[in-house]
Amino acid sequence: MPAINVKPTEPQRTDALPKRVLLVGWDAADWQMIQPLIEQGLMPTTAALIGVGAWGNLATTRPILSPMLWNTIATGKRPAQHGVHGFTEPSPHGSGVRPSSSTSRKCKALWNILTQCGLRSNVVGWYASHPAEPISGTMVSNQFEHFTVNDGEPSPVPPLSIHPATMTEELADMRVLPGEIDATAILPFVPHAAELLGKAPNRLGKLQHMLAQTATIHAVTTRLMTSTEWDLTAIYYEGIDRFGHEFMHCHPPKMEQVEEEEFEAYRHCMTGVYRFHDMMLQTLVELAGEETAVIVMSDHGYYNDHLRPDPREGKSGPVDWHRPFGIFAAKGPGIRSGARLYGASILDVTPTVLHLLGLPAAHDMPGRVLAEIMSESSPRDRIESWEEIAGDCGMHPPDMRIDPIENRLVLDRLVALGYCDPPSEDVEKSIRDTIACNQFNLAQSLADARDFQGAIDVLSQLETSARQSGPAQLLSATCYLGLEDREQARSTIERLIADAPDEPRLHMMLGTLEFADGNAEEALRHLDVVEAAEPRLPGLHNKLGEVYLATKRFDKAVAAFKKALSIDPDSPVAYAGLGRAKLELGDPQGALDDSLIAAELVHHFPRVHFTIGKALTALGDDAGAVEALELCVKQAPRYADAHAALAQAYRNLGKMDKAMTAELRAQGTLA
Repeated sequence: MPAINVKPTEPQRTDALPKRVLLVGWDAADWQMIQPLIEQGLMPTTAALIGVGAWGNLATTRPILSPMLWNTIATGKRPAQHGVHGFTEPSPHGSGVRPSSSTSRKCKALWNILTQCGLRSNVVGWYASHPAEPISGTMVSNQFEHFTVNDGEPSPVPPLSIHPATMTEELADMRVLPGEIDATAILPFVPHAAELLGKAPNRLGKLQHMLAQTATIHAVTTRLMTSTEWDLTAIYYEGIDRFGHEFMHCHPPKMEQVEEEEFEAYRHCMTGVYRFHDMMLQTLVELAGEETAVIVMSDHGYYNDHLRPDPREGKSGPVDWHRPFGIFAAKGPGIRSGARLYGASILDVTPTVLHLLGLPAAHDMPGRVLAEIMSESSPRDRIESWEEIAGDCGMHPPDMRIDPIENRLVLDRLVALGYCDPPSEDVEKSIRDTIACNQFNLAQSLADARDFQGAIDVLSQLETSARQSGPAQLLSATCYLGLEDREQARSTIERLIADAPDEPRLHMMLGTLEFADGNAEEALRHLDVVEAAEPRLPGLHNKLGEVYLATKRFDKAVAAFKKALSIDPDSPVAYAGLGRAKLELGDPQGALDDSLIAAELVHHFPRVHFTIGKALTALGDDAGAVEALELCVKQAPRYADAHAALAQAYRNLGKMDKAMTAELRAQGTLA
């Protein structure tokens, strides 16, 4: 969309809004890890933050890949709009492959919007922020923290990693060297470190390196918070995610395939890194001051229990460890104390930060302002798009060159983490593979946004080998199901199942097809295959439960949804299905309890609010039922059964005029 000469929107601050915002990103932080540590008194800063502020789950988007997610967080837009589709991308001049960077992003991030509005930002370590953008304020890119040490001296700061460049020497002195992480710092993570020193191999050197990187980001941030004027400070800490990939398999309870010696050596590492982040947060909160709104959030969670991937089951890639719920916690001016967050996603972060800074979100941002936790809950009217605002916003031209040596160092790190394959010596092949990988990621993102046709269009443009691969065909089948193109879905699934006749996912999809065609018994035949396989996939058991609901086998539905919850205790679909089944079985209190949990996990869930309303009616709380059912029909205006239930609740309250209106809407005779 071409820019037009519109004066940048002036911030409109009120007494209810903060003076500034501190946005702290903890990659892969998870309430499942944090809550037990809070209960043990081991994360006092986080406990104090949620004690006086607001908190809840933050749903991620798919695919769960950090470059895509952190750019979504910073822009309020999905990858199709912001342009970052993977860890790497072809270089602009066709000379090879480079890490995704700030020049990959094709729309404005928070700090670009703030630059146009006369506000200053400090941005430290944000994923894919190199080269540092010339914003109003200070930017330290995600390559600043990566350096080598020779004879006790760190390598020079990578060019273009700091804006303004005049701060390079000052901030270079803030780098923490691995050798400075001494035994005092290591022992909380590895209490028996001394015993490991004489054994090879051990992970102590890697632990020192990761702690040094995290401490470097923190040291730079605290310097900037105290030495600069700022309206937004946004920091990205990668430490929890890096520690997870290195040590989560050693976190209690012990995984069967982990050797006892390894488990005992590193079992405290994950607790240690969370406590380390909590201690750093204490410093940030103190430096931020009382006039600052503090937000701590993560892009996704990290499996830490029986759902941890088992390489013996063919799942051990880094993305397999990522749980779809991250964290959100906030306190300070503008935040309601004691508020709970319901149904939030990473798309909501940018609109919410803009609101706190007195600025409007835009219509091309699909997320919402998290009004339920705001003391001033009425956001400003949205503008069409911040992309239409002309003028300098501190973005780079897209063809800006990045040093190939720096590229190589970052690529080596991504390869070591397992996020991408080593570049092929065949440059053209590396470029083709990168394009195919990124386009597949884009297709997954479009499907996640329910743009199934867009996803199919992207998949259809892949090279033949990539288009015919199992993952691409499986995604295609999912999209055809979403479009209700059953013929294409069936032919695609049947081709796949011919090669993998025992694959539970495929039988689940065929069961879904048969169910949609009204063949409940045939659907159950396929879903019985799924159940017999006992996969650790809650979605399969949820689908089985839905078929049991439709065929009025309510006891079996309860069993299926409980099985899903035994696999994933945070499955909103399972809680919703359990509530529906219990209502049919004459247990309205149980139905209410389970449905309220589902609504807490996902707020926009009309079927859940319908069950809540019906359960409250059965329990005699007609006023509560009206509230739940009004929300249901607001989310789904054409939900006839909900209008009918609402009419009954109004009649029970003696509000006959409202009952008649709801009845007419149930019959479709009133819009």
